Amino acid sequence: MNETELTALAQMHENSILLNEQTTFLNQGSHSNKSYIVNRGWAYRYTDLSDGGRQIINFYLPGDIINPLAALTPKTAYSAASITPLELSEFKLEAFINPLITQSRLGLLYGWMLSRLDSIMAEQTIRIGRLLAYQRTAHLLLEIFHRLEAVGQTKNNTFSMPISQHFLADTLGLSLVHMNRTLKKLRINNLVHFNADQVVLKDIIKLKKIAEYQPFDLVQTENLLAFLNNKTNPDLKFAYSAA
Repeated sequence: MNETELTALAQMHENSILLNEQTTFLNQGSHSNKSYIVNRGWAYRYTDLSDGGRQIINFYLPGDIINPLAALTPKTAYSAASITPLELSEFKLEAFINPLITQSRLGLLYGWMLSRLDSIMAEQTIRIGRLLAYQRTAHLLLEIFHRLEAVGQTKNNTFSMPISQHFLADTLGLSLVHMNRTLKKLRINNLVHFNADQVVLKDIIKLKKIAEYQPFDLVQTENLLAFLNNKTNPDLKFAYSAA
């Protein structure tokens, strides 16, 4: 990033807010023209059902943007709440639309972000629609690990996951009893170790095979970074020029 790009990005962080844990800041069906960047902590996106059930759609981790198209779709189709104490940067579309237009690389970064969000949502659909409970759980743990790894919050295949089994069950479409049995099976098979909110992936290669986990978004990240550093291949440069 050059100085102009860094200045534009810093302006998106000028208005920070702090939320306590378990605080809802977006309500399904309400109107909001605000977008957020997660600076610290965890949040989640969910939908409540008429029978009292809840489907967790996605987790928001440090660096993620929440409600990115708020100005275009102000009626929120989901709810969002903090899991831990949460620090967010709050911004409106006009705060960064001009830099995106004038700074082409920032426009590319924003487009990549939307593409990555689409990829995460697609993986969640596959998880709860086609994978068995054992596979679903391994897949989600791998995804969270890689997302945290990208922002430097993993060490020696270990990461902090401040969510209960109830949260995992609501994410994976499982009963709490089934969730408990699945986690126990992963422990018995020496694939995952849990210690309070710390998770250790003891055999990532085997977990990937079990979950049929293919992190295509990580490859796309490498392509983007290569392009931004002018180390891309001719095909990628041509594709971007044509776009």
